[in-house]
Amino acid sequence: MHNIQFVRNKLKLILMTLINTNKISSLKSKKTYLNEKLIIFLFSFLPISFILGNTAINSNILVIDVFFLLTCYNQKKWSWIKNKYLYFFIIIWIYLIFNSIISTNIINSITITNTFDTITNQIIFPRKESIIRSIGFIRFIIFLFAFEYFFIHSKKLFNKIYLYWFIIILVILFDIIFERIFGHNLLNFKSPSPHRIVSFFKDELVVGGLLFGFSFLIIGFLFNTTNNRLERKILSNFFFILTIVCIYLTGERSNFIKALIIGSTIIFILSNSNLYLKKKYIFLLIIAGILLPTLISKDIYDRQIGFFKRIQRYDHGSLYEKFGHLKHFAHYETAWQIFKDYPIFGIGNSKFRYICHDKKYYNAKIKLSDVRCSNHPHQVHLEILSEQGILGYLIIFFTIFHILFNSFKAYRKTNNMNHLSSILFVVVFFIPLLPSGSFFSTFNASIFWINLSIVHAFLSKSKE
Repeated sequence: MHNIQFVRNKLKLILMTLINTNKISSLKSKKTYLNEKLIIFLFSFLPISFILGNTAINSNILVIDVFFLLTCYNQKKWSWIKNKYLYFFIIIWIYLIFNSIISTNIINSITITNTFDTITNQIIFPRKESIIRSIGFIRFIIFLFAFEYFFIHSKKLFNKIYLYWFIIILVILFDIIFERIFGHNLLNFKSPSPHRIVSFFKDELVVGGLLFGFSFLIIGFLFNTTNNRLERKILSNFFFILTIVCIYLTGERSNFIKALIIGSTIIFILSNSNLYLKKKYIFLLIIAGILLPTLISKDIYDRQIGFFKRIQRYDHGSLYEKFGHLKHFAHYETAWQIFKDYPIFGIGNSKFRYICHDKKYYNAKIKLSDVRCSNHPHQVHLEILSEQGILGYLIIFFTIFHILFNSFKAYRKTNNMNHLSSILFVVVFFIPLLPSGSFFSTFNASIFWINLSIVHAFLSKSKE
């Protein structure tokens, strides 16, 4: 009897252990499922957050950062802290904060000039704004390593994320065509400029930047997943052509030129086995998609062709006489003069918008020198040089191009088109002379760091 009771107790213990194990396993599975759903949602929501505005973008990135740090804490996985690039980025971050502090009172007073009057005014620089922006730069650093972590450990999830990005961007592409035809978008938003497209951004003319930032990542993903299936080849080819044509239709010339450079590089490198159409037919369809709207629409013609006619009209005399009628040239020249005055440390983060008003930066040789001021110089090299100086410029570019160089070596081993697309975006982002958004503004910086994060994630994956 004693033995029978002993066996019963043993069986009961084993049964209870199995039940508890199943419960624990079930809870772990449920937690994993919820975590995966959250990862998909947070990253898939990124393009939509750009449409909703800077608050949504920053909130999205911050939630990803916090979720990543909590995941690292719960799973005791902090190996990313040993990544050498983290130290490079931390040096950049510390430099930005340091530079914002020391440059706060770099000028006590300036003479402001505009079209109507000239006055001398005491300028109190927004110390808090500049320092907060510099401190906030840490969110991009954490985001880069969050992307790497979730990308490596949840590769299948990112296939779903790219699919959601594809659906969102495809809707925007059709909305751009709809707005160009009917004069308003699907939500009845009308552009403040007849030459530009606003799409879902209501009153901001930045939709071309969003397409440029996300579309080629999606294109790389689509070309990677054709698997010689006819319908996927047709879809990837169609999306590729539509992207470049729609960026042109937005009226954003700089983003179109950059898109054309990336698109041409991808088609040149891409194997014919990934294409439904021959390469020459793809280029012909792109040319047709550009020429027809230009010939039909006066607004597109004035925006694109009229610009080059203005250039030709001033094609004589000095550099100032040739390009002084261009607003961005006035920004460029002002930023260059500021850099010459403050070559080592620059004037500090987001200070261009204030210093540019100084009368000494008015240049009578430049026709539009009166409108030389803007939130930033509209050229990433001149922005960093004028605000961060040569020291900050060298620190930032050494880090980025060190990553690019090693990442390109990793790409040559895999020939992953998604990887290549992100590399090309970062390279083209830094093309000199072409106008660009601010390197430190929420919209442009977030798009840049999403692409750089993918470059870095593939580099880290290649080392596994």
